Amino acid sequence: MTYMVAMLLTLFLAVCIGFARLSQAQSLAECQALTDHYLEKHHKEASPYTGSNLLYFLHVPRTAGRTFQSCLLKMGVPPALRCPKAYDHLRITNMSKPNCYLLSSHDDFSVVSMLPPDVAVLTQLRDPVDRFLSAYEFAVEVASRSLKRPRNYRRRVGRIATEDVWPWSYLVPFFAQDLQAKVPAAQAKVLPPGGVWSEMENKTGAYFFNRVTNQTKESLTEAEAAQGILPMLDSYDNELVMSLKDFAKHPIASELLHNGATFQVLGITNYSHWGDAGGFRACLLRYDHLRSQMLEVAKNRVQRFTHVGTTDRLHESAAAALVSMGLSVNSAAYSGGDEEVAGRRGVGVQHRQSGNGNAGPGGGDRAAVDDLSNRGLNSEAAAKLQLLAKLIREARRRLQNSQKELVDAQKSDSDPSIVKMLQDKVDSARNELIDAQERLASVRETLPANLGGAERADIGVSDLSVGHAARRRLLHEDAGASQQQQQQQQGSGTATGTADGATGAAGTTEGTAEGLGTADEMAEQRRRLASKVTLQTVDAFGYQLDLEYRKIPNTNVGMEFVRCANRAQERSTSRRDQSLAVLRTADGRHVTFSKATRRRIPQEVLDLIRSYNTMDTALHKVGLSLLDQRIAEQKAENLYQEVPKEEADPSLVARRMQRMQAARAGGKASGDELR
Repeated sequence: MTYMVAMLLTLFLAVCIGFARLSQAQSLAECQALTDHYLEKHHKEASPYTGSNLLYFLHVPRTAGRTFQSCLLKMGVPPALRCPKAYDHLRITNMSKPNCYLLSSHDDFSVVSMLPPDVAVLTQLRDPVDRFLSAYEFAVEVASRSLKRPRNYRRRVGRIATEDVWPWSYLVPFFAQDLQAKVPAAQAKVLPPGGVWSEMENKTGAYFFNRVTNQTKESLTEAEAAQGILPMLDSYDNELVMSLKDFAKHPIASELLHNGATFQVLGITNYSHWGDAGGFRACLLRYDHLRSQMLEVAKNRVQRFTHVGTTDRLHESAAAALVSMGLSVNSAAYSGGDEEVAGRRGVGVQHRQSGNGNAGPGGGDRAAVDDLSNRGLNSEAAAKLQLLAKLIREARRRLQNSQKELVDAQKSDSDPSIVKMLQDKVDSARNELIDAQERLASVRETLPANLGGAERADIGVSDLSVGHAARRRLLHEDAGASQQQQQQQQGSGTATGTADGATGAAGTTEGTAEGLGTADEMAEQRRRLASKVTLQTVDAFGYQLDLEYRKIPNTNVGMEFVRCANRAQERSTSRRDQSLAVLRTADGRHVTFSKATRRRIPQEVLDLIRSYNTMDTALHKVGLSLLDQRIAEQKAENLYQEVPKEEADPSLVARRMQRMQAARAGGKASGDELR
């Protein structure tokens, strides 16, 4: 499949999802049923990190997560403990019992239900306005590269590009199509014979440029100024690309970005493993009291995370994360690419074949026999899970095809009876997906805990069936009763609904707080855990780790984090400028993204974005508060150390940069950076 075909299919899918979401006119009864179902079903929460359980980095896009993951988490963990790359799709063969200890992906929290019962979670949050601006800029930047690609462009086999990764798999094709329609038209405009002066800006300040005469001046004469001066191009509102304001109002922004961090923490993004996620998001947008209730769920959930950092305090977040992982700024740093992970490229084999002294307690042969025995015992359950996962993929494909047919009919103003028939078909396909998701969840919840089953042993198949049946009755109750209840809600005033919602939210908060304990108890628990994290000395196969393998000499993880983060920032800035150079008008003005251009965004546009992200704004404040609390706790235990402010030993950095440049010149350059 060519890149263009893949791009168009991805774009169409995004539009279909947006239209489908808008068409989901959920009644209050249906939304309350979904809420009850969510609270009943999604009870699994993050566990404390002990050093021997899986650590999952829930990567919220555009929160400096790539820097956090590549420059801190990976460098602090030996290669044999890292999970395979998972940003395009999960590559762990046994989700409930993976043979690795550090996993990072853009999945939302719904993936936690598929991971081991004691999985620990950490994440990064960001002010939602800054995150939205960054997402807009990055999507435009990556999409602009498509304008420079030749017609016979083919992607390198095995390479993971930004377009493969959610949510860029939707946003990049969306902006690429917009650019391909607008940029050629803007560049085809004819200029007057003498040209026209345009106001431009670079790092040193403002200047004037005439593209026809190819002249650049710091100031103009009165005669030149009298000819007219084109103002500086507004990078967020111009003829080359969809404006920031229009994008903020577009359904695809609501589907993928607005309140995206909260939805990711709740596990209800359009990348969710829960079939009802789309309908549930529509409910939260429609009913304020449900939105408030679920915001409290998200706030309480992040308090259970091993670490919550923020982009605006990246270095402090990095230092606090190291302590939460049982490390310090002075811990060893490790190199190694994505192929050097547990079970890949001989890393796991190396430990198996390293001799009797490095074997596990039972010896290498005994461990292999035990592993095969366990596989035999669990093969039936594994086969059933694989079959159900296949059924879910097929159900999702049927739903997407049905949505496509419905959107086509709506666009072509088809007969209302045909539209109604297609709407019924979409509803039927959606119910099939929900049923498939529930069957998979039911099987998982009946498995033993060591195979990723439910932590609540008192849940049985009959209980699950009763719960599913009750939910179905609520979802399909009489439409007249639903309308009557909604009218009563409206008639009694918004205050009543809000009061009920506040009660629900308070109830959720109270119930969760009871499980969490008081703030002092939680702080004491974190202090105990931070001082008792036991780092791994064996890999997931039970073999002794070679802690010198891929260890970077004469440095530590704190120094390497600063070096890596600075280099990533420089590379990102350089590549952004090169990519955006193609977004140029006929008079020579071009799109640039910088702190200076952001300061010129009208306040009304920023306020508009803020109004769409009330949940994320509140969650970000919680993240800042949690970071302050945990740093204070770590300082009280003399565990917190600041990361270096500047790179140490520039000669080492220079030599390492030379080696990397030589490797890139030899054809080993990496692909698009995933932010």
